[in-house]
Amino acid sequence: MARKVLVACTDLFFSARILETARQTGAVAVPVREAVADAAAREQPDLVIVDLNADALEPVASIAAVRAALPAVPIVGFVRHEEAERIRAAREAGASEVLARGAFSARLPQLLA
Repeated sequence: MARKVLVACTDLFFSARILETARQTGAVAVPVREAVADAAAREQPDLVIVDLNADALEPVASIAAVRAALPAVPIVGFVRHEEAERIRAAREAGASEVLARGAFSARLPQLLA
């Protein structure tokens, strides 16, 4: 069965990259533009990816809500490398891993496989 990945990202460039890489790796990517926790509860994903720069999605609150609802599901956040406060907040909220955008792009195929 294909791995289901919830993708909370408003950046069109990164969304397209994630969706295409998911297609190539056989994962099923479900884009989310709002209410990340509600989508996670409905979709029951195997992985949640959160763009920490997507302020409209309230990324830190979304991570905390997903972590509370689905404690075993890995949550990977990605962010511009210079944003130490967002990285710290995401980790405190329950992100399994937080990566700089470059590292995230490089590891994306492995994360989705």
